[in-house]
Amino acid sequence: MPYLNIVTNQTIDDSADFLKTASKTVAQASGKPENYVVVALEAKADMLFGGSDAPAAFLDYRALGLPGNRQAFSDTLCSLISQHFGIQGDRIYISMTDSERQNWGWNHSTF
Repeated sequence: MPYLNIVTNQTIDDSADFLKTASKTVAQASGKPENYVVVALEAKADMLFGGSDAPAAFLDYRALGLPGNRQAFSDTLCSLISQHFGIQGDRIYISMTDSERQNWGWNHSTF
């Protein structure tokens, strides 16, 4: 049920390896089972941050319940992006949305 969508203006050399790492990171940081985690990556996006096309990323995280310590969660995600893409934390925005169970569909039903 956790979903992380990553949009960046950077080129990614090994997206499959990164996605595996990101999936494990989200599972650990959120406390959710990895078999429910979805991670999507959109690289080389046309994107400006603060009027600049310098390396940047926007992360959209949605789940049934957000981590209690959102600052630590933000730090974990920023560190993941910084380590893999070389993007500084002040060029990363993260949106976190706590979805209601009835608004999350799975396996022909909802949670």
